[in-house]
Amino acid sequence: MVHVALALILAVTLATNEVSDEYDAACAKAEKEKKPLLVLVGANWCASCQVMKKETIEPMKGSGELDDVVVAVVDKDARPELAEQLMRGSTLPQVVMFKQDADGWKRYSLTGMQSKSRLRELISRVREPVRQTAARP
Repeated sequence: MVHVALALILAVTLATNEVSDEYDAACAKAEKEKKPLLVLVGANWCASCQVMKKETIEPMKGSGELDDVVVAVVDKDARPELAEQLMRGSTLPQVVMFKQDADGWKRYSLTGMQSKSRLRELISRVREPVRQTAARP
């Protein structure tokens, strides 16, 4: 279901020629490069969102910790329809990660203010290969 929603979001955003938007460009890059997509959904008025952006995401990008993922920030007020599709509930900030595999896009998320260590845990969880259960003979 998540892969259908992400495909719909990609189709709508590409069809409306809003590729200059950070999120839309990040989606295209994640799909092309087969990298997970990390999205911080927040708002300019949200102090926790700004702290996460400036004290968690940006330093992690600068240190290279996020080189294996594509990062985008979505302002809930600027793109309310997109934020509604990405978010679960109304709490801000929300970190949503999508990972593409053979079955489509998988969704992972964290809600509320998160530390670097919690974000690292999420990223490592997304990087883990999907475990398949061997069929019984």
